[in-house]
Amino acid sequence: MILLPSKAPHNLKHQTIPLIFLKPVTTSPQIPLPISDGDKSSFDNFWVGHNTELTSVLQSCVTTGAPKLIYIYGPEGSGKSHLLFAAMRLAKQEVSNGTFLSLADPNLENPEQASVLLEMVDVAHLVCIDDLGAWAGDSERERLLFTLFEQIRHNGGELLIAGDRAPDKMGFKLFDLVSRLGSGLIYPVQALSDEQCFEAIKLRAKVRGLRIDDEVVRYMLARSSREPSKLFELLDTIDQTSLIEKRRITIPFLQKFINPSAAG
Repeated sequence: MILLPSKAPHNLKHQTIPLIFLKPVTTSPQIPLPISDGDKSSFDNFWVGHNTELTSVLQSCVTTGAPKLIYIYGPEGSGKSHLLFAAMRLAKQEVSNGTFLSLADPNLENPEQASVLLEMVDVAHLVCIDDLGAWAGDSERERLLFTLFEQIRHNGGELLIAGDRAPDKMGFKLFDLVSRLGSGLIYPVQALSDEQCFEAIKLRAKVRGLRIDDEVVRYMLARSSREPSKLFELLDTIDQTSLIEKRRITIPFLQKFINPSAAG
């Protein structure tokens, strides 16, 4: 969805645009993140692994306003979006404005509409930009992005950016944009080991109030995708289905999601 300030053009006020959140953290009772109420992305339910320094710096950015620019990168499912949503949630707790933009949203493919939306970003506060690579190679949108970054810098806002590669490997054509992306702190999001994935699943289940035995978690890890985001999606499905069917989460129950042909 999209939350627009009252000055938004009439034809945009009631549009639904997924994964774009603009400004009204202080006026809305909660940030409408695209995650279930029982499993909100936060720093508390992010399994840190080897990312201790990164999570500490991100929280400092939100709570103290420094550093001003952080770029994080890693493959799909590594937890980049989780960290950006966690920063937005922390900003809400700090009673601060915040903006979240996913550049992969199809509603931002039109440069003219993208320009209108970017003009409504609160450049004096936290701005989180996900899926950066979606605009790489598009000269018009690259210029829009560089302009936004300059406005944030001149107005004292904080900028958190997530991409799948380091800034100079993203494929941007505008040299000034590449230079700006590389001018802040740059962190790779370190992948979790097998044991850390196990602990991350246990933590996520605990946060949700979900009872799941260790042997079930290990079965899940051995027979499904090792990407944390995919594992958490599977955990969501298992939790919801177990509640509906009023069943304990056992290996036979799990088989219907991982290997349906093996389920009785």
